[in-house]
Amino acid sequence: MNNVRDELAGYLAEGVIPPFNYAYPSRSAYRPLPDSLRADDIWARDLTHHTVPELNLYLHVPFCRYKCGFCNLYTVISEDADVYDAYMDALCTQIRDHTEVIQSRRLRTVYIGGGTPSLLGPRHFEQLFATLDEVYPNWRSTVEEVAIEATPDSIVNEPATLRGLIAMGLTRANIGIQSLVPQEIRAAGRGQANERVIREAVAIVRDLELPNLSTDLIMGFAGQTDASWRHSVDELALLAPETISTYFLTVRPDAWFSRTGKYQYMWDPGLYERYDYANERFKQAGYVQESNVRYKRLGRGGYQQKVLTFHGVPLLGLGAGARSYSSTVDYMVGAVKPSMAEVGEYIRSAREHTLTPRTGFVLTDEERMRKRLVLDLFDLDLRELDRFGYRESAHLFEPVLGAAEELGLLRRLPTDRVQLTPDGFKYRDILSWMLFSPEVIERDRAYYEGLHHGNARARKAIGEPVRISGLTAKAER
Repeated sequence: MNNVRDELAGYLAEGVIPPFNYAYPSRSAYRPLPDSLRADDIWARDLTHHTVPELNLYLHVPFCRYKCGFCNLYTVISEDADVYDAYMDALCTQIRDHTEVIQSRRLRTVYIGGGTPSLLGPRHFEQLFATLDEVYPNWRSTVEEVAIEATPDSIVNEPATLRGLIAMGLTRANIGIQSLVPQEIRAAGRGQANERVIREAVAIVRDLELPNLSTDLIMGFAGQTDASWRHSVDELALLAPETISTYFLTVRPDAWFSRTGKYQYMWDPGLYERYDYANERFKQAGYVQESNVRYKRLGRGGYQQKVLTFHGVPLLGLGAGARSYSSTVDYMVGAVKPSMAEVGEYIRSAREHTLTPRTGFVLTDEERMRKRLVLDLFDLDLRELDRFGYRESAHLFEPVLGAAEELGLLRRLPTDRVQLTPDGFKYRDILSWMLFSPEVIERDRAYYEGLHHGNARARKAIGEPVRISGLTAKAER
């Protein structure tokens, strides 16, 4: 117990900044799955773990006009209308192929992510929503949120698309802002999203009366100062979106910034002071904290799909780069590394009804418990984990929870409910990493070590200086 407490206290004292834990296990822990493992079997077994079967639906559109330097998501650069048509046909086919999975559960949320799905035209979304009508006719009555990702320039260039989506039931748009300081926006590779375009996009969203505008800011851009951070926070508070996220910049080894070695970003414990400023400023402006990265206006804001996924509601991910989170296996049907060739393979396989889980992670009872603990300590009743054997396995988790309680990150209620304190929100990702299993830690280490070595070899081959990241192993996970 003392060793765990000392380890956690050490990370807090160092101001370690791990990447945001939005999923467990992380994608880096995925490995090839047996060919015999079928999606239907995965989801049939998942039903046995839920007294009230529910579902989040994530639909992935990988296309972008440009690639942000810090992005390591599954995206490809394309504005080819024929490719868009073929992809939407494939996505709708995949939705129909999962009719039984969807109909066996109450549909709670629909999220169209990417990429930049707002690049698609109205007819693509009409086709998509018509397919949902076919598969789950009452979906507009049951879902609590219909959301899409967009860039500011895609909103400004095609406001009619957003207008049509709102008419079809859209309730939230995630519009990536990252900064309201022009030089920081340019340095991040977001030249198309200058401050004027950002403000124009927000004005369009307001005019169209979308219920929930969600935006984000990033701490740690090269050249960012305390003053420039405060400027972005203050200006965004004045724009008053319903939902705001603030992230520490993480440049993973598979992002362009890391592969080239030309962008040196901050990994400074002092960034927690920027967290403190944003936390205080947004709360003064009437926001409440939904997670360690997100603030919302009560009654309107928030990110319901993420909240429900953290609470254990499974997520069916469809599309070339989508990940599915079930209680039995987390998986992808496509490759981890995106390419137009891979997107073409997805389209072909969907047309032929041959898509199967390719990479993923098979969950044991222990990993099921770790998933909830890693993601859901904001407010979790530990009795929910009893069906997976929590009492018998408590020795694996209680030392971490006890240390967190002793250090003021966690409070326990008499009903066996645990909740993060304000400091727990602040350092939530450090605490979450402490709950990763040895297998996930080792898989993660091996994956990123391979990427680092590959990047070093590539830069050496073209005569670029090799810069070794200063991240600690704990923060790198």
